[in-house]
Parts: sequence; C-alpha cells; structure tokens
Amino acid sequence: MEKFRDTSLSCEERAADLVSRMTLEEKIAWCGTWTCPIPRLGIPGWHYSNEASHGINALNYVNDKSYNVTSFPVCLAMGQSWDTEKIGKVTKAVSDEIRAAHNIGDESLSFWCPTINLSKDPRNGRSDENFGEDPFLGGKMAAAYIRGFQGADEDPKYVKAAATPKHYMLNSSENNRNTGISFADEKTIREYYARVFEYAFREGKAESTMISYNRINGVPAGASEWVMGRLLREEWGFEGYVTSDCGAVQQTYNAGHLALGQKEGVGHYYYNTLEEASAGTLIAGCDISCGGEHRAHLMDAVKQGLITEDQIDKNVIRNVRSLFRQGIFDPKGSTPWDSLGAEQMASKEHDDLAVDMANDTIVLLKNEKGMLPLKKEGLRKVLVVGPNAKFRELGGYSCGSFGVGGGLDTRYNVEALDGIRNELADTDAQVIYEKGWNAQKEYGGGLLDLMSIPGVDPQQVQQMMMSAMGIEKHEDTREKYDLPEYVPYAGPEDPERKGDQGKMFARALEAAKDADLVIMVAGTDAGTASEGADRKSIALPNGQGERIAKMLETNPNTVVVLTVMGTIGDPVLDKCHTLVCATYAGQSQGTAIANVLFGKVNPNGKLTATWYKDDSQLPNINDYGIRKADVLTQDHGRTYWYLDEEPRFPFGYGIHYTTFDYANLRLKEKEVPNGTSLTACVDVTNTGKVAGKEIVELYIRKVVDERFGEKPGYNKPFRQLKGFTKIFLEPGETKTVTIEVPLRDVTFWDDFRQKMRIIPGDYVVEVGRSSADLPCSEGFAIVGEWDAPLSVVYAELDKYCYLPGEEGQIRTVARLEDTTRLCPKKYPPVYTSSNPSVAEVDACGHVTAKAPGTALITVAVTYEGKTVTRGVPVAVKET
Repeated sequence: MEKFRDTSLSCEERAADLVSRMTLEEKIAWCGTWTCPIPRLGIPGWHYSNEASHGINALNYVNDKSYNVTSFPVCLAMGQSWDTEKIGKVTKAVSDEIRAAHNIGDESLSFWCPTINLSKDPRNGRSDENFGEDPFLGGKMAAAYIRGFQGADEDPKYVKAAATPKHYMLNSSENNRNTGISFADEKTIREYYARVFEYAFREGKAESTMISYNRINGVPAGASEWVMGRLLREEWGFEGYVTSDCGAVQQTYNAGHLALGQKEGVGHYYYNTLEEASAGTLIAGCDISCGGEHRAHLMDAVKQGLITEDQIDKNVIRNVRSLFRQGIFDPKGSTPWDSLGAEQMASKEHDDLAVDMANDTIVLLKNEKGMLPLKKEGLRKVLVVGPNAKFRELGGYSCGSFGVGGGLDTRYNVEALDGIRNELADTDAQVIYEKGWNAQKEYGGGLLDLMSIPGVDPQQVQQMMMSAMGIEKHEDTREKYDLPEYVPYAGPEDPERKGDQGKMFARALEAAKDADLVIMVAGTDAGTASEGADRKSIALPNGQGERIAKMLETNPNTVVVLTVMGTIGDPVLDKCHTLVCATYAGQSQGTAIANVLFGKVNPNGKLTATWYKDDSQLPNINDYGIRKADVLTQDHGRTYWYLDEEPRFPFGYGIHYTTFDYANLRLKEKEVPNGTSLTACVDVTNTGKVAGKEIVELYIRKVVDERFGEKPGYNKPFRQLKGFTKIFLEPGETKTVTIEVPLRDVTFWDDFRQKMRIIPGDYVVEVGRSSADLPCSEGFAIVGEWDAPLSVVYAELDKYCYLPGEEGQIRTVARLEDTTRLCPKKYPPVYTSSNPSVAEVDACGHVTAKAPGTALITVAVTYEGKTVTRGVPVAVKET
C-alpha cells in the first residue's frame, strides 16, 4: 500500500508521499483550481473552488433540481446579530449540506468563503458579504463562521469543508479591485486591515485563504512574500494553502500582452513575462492559480530556471494536504459526515434556523411615535409599497444566481409582502400591494465579468469563463465596458418590467390616502452595487428618498423598512419616525420582518458599521487611510475609530421594544499586569415591559497625554470594541454581566520598536448600548511591559521529496506574539525525526534521506518554559 493511503500517518507525510509520486507535469496541473485525475495512482481530479457565503451558491455535479439548499442571511446581516454561537450553528448547517452534496454527487469540499474585508467604506460593492467595519467584531464573527463551517468542534482529525476567508487583503473597493493599489502604513495594516484576518487564522484555523487582486503599497498581494509569508505563515501560524482570485496571477504580468486578450493598460506590470508571473507568485506563497497560467507557462518557467521542481513540490504538498484533512482519500466511514445525505438539503431544521437567524439580524433604528410593534386590531386597509417587498434579494453569491447546478435554489422564499400577508391572514385587514417604482441596476466604471454580453460572440464569453475555471483554454476575454448609469433590472424576479414609474408611484400615493397603515419597503438590490461595481453614493438609489418623503406627507402612518446592502446616508431618514433596517436576511426575510413589525420578536440586532449622514462624511473610496492625518481626499477619519463628526446612527446602535439600564461597572483590578486579562462586571436591567435580548458592548480607549501634543482620535482610536455578549432579560430582571478582555487584544504597532505592544499607562473601560451610548466607564492602568509569549514556530524545507542519499535543509523561524523573531543561537530549535531509518536530521536541521518511506521532522523551540512545535514532512522515493 502506498504511504499516502496509510491513515495512521500524518496528513503532511501522506501529502508529501503523494507528491513524490507525481510527474512534474502532474504537479503543475495540481497548481490550478481544476486539477487533472491521475489514473495510475487512483487519484481523482479535484475542484478547489465553490461558493457558500451564506448557503451553497451552486453545485457542479449534482444536477437534480430536487436537491435544494438553505439560503441564510448574508454575512453583514448575520453580523448584526452579534451572536457568534448562532453564526457557528448556521455555518455548521451550510457545511452539512455541502457534505451531503459531496456524498451524493462527489461535490467539492473546498469553498471560497467567507468574505471578511472590512467595510471601511460602505460604498464598497460587496459590503453585504462582510461582517462590518470593526476588526475585533469581524474577526470574532469570522472565527466562529470558520469553526462551524469546518466542523472544528465535531472531529479533531478531519475538516468537514475547507473555508477560504478572502480577499487577503486591503481589498475594500470594487471599482479598482483588479489592478488598483492600496496604500497604508504598517500601523494601519496591522491594527486594522490585517487584524480581522489574524482572528480568522489564529482562532478560526482556516484551511486556506484567497489572495486579492490589488497591490499593497506597490506589490501585488499575490506576489508579496510579506503578506503570504511573514504575516500569514510566520506570525499567525497558517498551515494551509493560498489561492489566487481568478485571473490574479496573470494580472501581475504586463497584461497588455496580446496573448491575454486584454487591452493595453490592464494589469500591474510587476513581472515581465507570464513565466515570471507563474514562478514568482508560487515562490511568494500563492499555491493555486484560479486560471490557466500555470498549465500554460510553469513548465517553461522551470526550463528557464525561474523556479525549481522542489519549490513546486512545497506548493503542491500544501494543496493536497487539505484533501487529506478532508478525508478525500480515506475509506468511506472515516469521517463523521460520510453518512449525511439528501435529508440534509433544505431540511426543516435548517429552515427553522434560517428564520431564527433572520429574526436576530433586524435592527430597529427609529420608533419615535411608538408605532411598533404594530397592533392588528382595527386594521382595515394595509398598503405595502416597493419592489423590495415582493422581489427577492438574497445577496452576493446566493443560490439561483448563476443559473448552474441544475437550477439549484431554495425550497421556498418568504418576502416582506408574503410575511405581512401571512401575519394578517387571521384578521379582516385587506393587504394591498403597489410596486411604486422599478428596481434599478446602477453600475459605476470597473471591470465586470459578464455571463452574456449583447453583441459579443458567445465563444469569447465561453473562453473567459473557461479560463476563470482553470480549464485548458488560455484565450481569456476581459474587457472594460462602459454601461449606462441605470440599466433596467430584467431578471427572473421581475419578468415584465412594465409601467411608467411616475404613474406607478402616483397610484401608490392614491392608495395610501385611505390606508390605516403604509409599510414602505425600500432599499437596494442586486443592481445597486455588486462584485466589480461600487455604489456611487450611500443615498437611496433611484429617487427612493423623495418617494419616501412624499409618502410620509400623504399618510403619516407610514413605517419604512430598508432592505439594504449596508449603510444608507440619505436626508429622508431624518423625516422617518419609524425606521427598520432589514439587511438581506435570506430565504425567510419576510417572516422575520413581519415577526419584528408585529411584535412576535423584540428586535435585538445592532449595526456593525457606522451609518454616516451622507457622502460628505466619506473620503474617496480608493483612499485606504483611516486616521484623519492619513486620509488624503477628505478631512475626516474613517469608521467609529477615527470619525470626528456625529454620524446619523453610530456603530453598535439598535433599539428595542423595551429599555435596558446599565449600572455598577466594576473592575477586578484597577492596575492590571501587562500580558494578563482585564475583567469587568456590570449590572444590566430590563426596565421596560417586554422581554428582550440586549447586546452588551465593552470598549477600551487609551488615555492620551495632551501635554505632548497627543489628541484623542489622532494616532489612536477614540475607542475600540474589545468585548461583547448577548443576554436575555425578562421585564424587571437584572443580570450581572462579566466580560474578560485579554490584553493581547489591546495592542498597537510600535514603528520604532518594530513590534506590537500593549502600551503601559492609563486606559478607560466604557460599557453600554452602542459606541456612542456608554453610560458606564471606569479607569484602569496597565502596569509594566509586555513579556510576549512564544506564539509560532514556522519551518520549511528547501526540498521535500528525495532519493536515498540526497540532503536538504530546514529553515526555522520562531516568533513571539508581539511579532519579535527569536534569535536561533539563543533559542536553538530542536529537531527530531519520526522515522530516522527513512530520514535523519542533525542538530542544525540538516536532513539526509536514508531509505524509501516517509518521516515527519518535528521542530521544537522553547522560550521561557513554553514549547511550540511544527512538523515538516519528508518523502523518500524508490530509486
């Protein structure tokens, strides 16, 4: 039996043995998203890509339409629940359906999700896919998502499905995402943009990550050893594989080359040839290309001496290691998920969870007249207005969006109009619907991948899609199209698209005159912004603000529900007395909206991003500075960390049908030794008449010394979220809430010392309802310097696959949690071989192959009593 089939060996050894048996041509084929089968080894081909951001997007092999799936709320909506436990339950359900599809039809288990780029600017076209603007909250949500998705708490050995947090990193604008450049200093990167990914890898243990298209301070992310090596592997301990975004490898090259089918000016111009691009990205640490570059050019790169087969071995070992972790090559019954079947797909349990999660995503923004919860009694005529009330919007990468996978879709959908009608079905109320206006598609400039383009030969489009999937076609089509500002939305959700908008809204106003209640459902849709296209403004699109104002004048008993992809900054919100935010909440969004409107659910969601007043509070979207001094295009800082003006609704905001009071904040210690934890307790009381859930938010701010020119919110944030928890309270009930904050979460980058520091000195703990409503505060001091513990030992060989007698060398890097690299002379690694008869290793990490087989070289470093290890596989081939 080949060693790679021996389940008693480590996944690393098995991966190395398999790669040692491959030819160079086969290895190159396994550096792409779609791999080739190797019949002589009994190895099937594999597909390293699919999408399941909030439910399976599509299936490649299960073409039976009866296999529907569950579509949960988008990540931005789930984040508004502030419930990491429930997010883990959702992603467990999603990966149960993924495993079931794998068992039914051999579907891939490698998925490109979640998107965790921070919403530093709400105009980002993919804002609905992320967890908001805060790296701590987003990081905790991402870690919970990944652990649930990968089955971390279900089996210690196997991974249920591989999560791929993306797009790593500084990729928060779509208009320039392919070839743009993101400038930020190291302090901003480490404290803000990178930190959300650090939680995903340190706590979530993600199997893989997708590198972004953009340049970071001049270097394409896919060519940056600092991004993929120093941060990801050496500092955070990442052990998985890195994939490029589709076409990102070729875009590091001078893309004006005619062979790419691209126009002059598209590309980073970082490498001089495709062979350089193929070799350079692999060497930098990007293990897989979503595209055909490697198949077409990597062999020539080897022949030109740009890359060695030993380097390719390292990349492919990382790729196939994930498959061993998923149990792909193991006997049926090896993993605890091998028995999952069709009963998992869109199951009743998952449908119920979709409703439960949707309930917790809705944020009540205003209830000034006390209209909510609505009372059914006495309602005679209820008018529902707006296309968003009737036409489905599930968000980015949802099922049913690509028209593939045998028509994969949800079993059922409940839109806002459905939910309201269902809720009033047992009354005499008449529910009338008026569309009022058409949904619109607004596209800015940018690169768009289009499935079909009028006037463009279908074969060209097919070539583009084939290249994106890595199939062996290399004539890529990627053009820039200037689309009109408004393109009518004519998809299957709204097939007729008939009617003059002016007349439609006039009809709605007339119907509103004698209505007891108007529920106006406005917002964004799939065309407002998306992958490849940012919003031009955070105002409501297509004149919806003016329509809301007219409706409020016509019938003051108007409730406004915003089904949106993120922050709305529109003057009409000041005129709304009753306002609900229902971010794309999945297949049961209508049920959740009705549950909140009519009081079955006490709203408990809170915003995960600042709702600015209007565009004037935002710098240019392509500006990646967040501190006021670093923002080049506007005199404002970004996010609640640095915004020095009052927003319309602050980060962490959300009200309820009850009220909660905070009192008696106390700290376990007023002087906290550096490197330990801060413990805070506060009493929270439900002072209203309705039971409800409250999200208790804890912020920490550094007290600055203004005698030396420091100012609050200048070089350090005004405050930072560092703890939160969700509690349920009956009316009149009081609970003591305890939140522990490890001080390692309160770190800042020190440019002079070139490391992260927990800065000694005075701080303030603030606890309350939102970042702008913090009734309890208490000062404390961090005492002493941080003696950071050993965090990561990274080890790699210059050669993994040997013939007997060949030699190799291990390179070892040991780093403390503050990023300091330990001196190997002072703290020498200790090397041991699991099988010295196969491979010996000396005290200096020099490896000598002895006989065919596999061995795992363990590298151990000890610092101040703590030992951290890392395994490096060796495979010795038959001569």
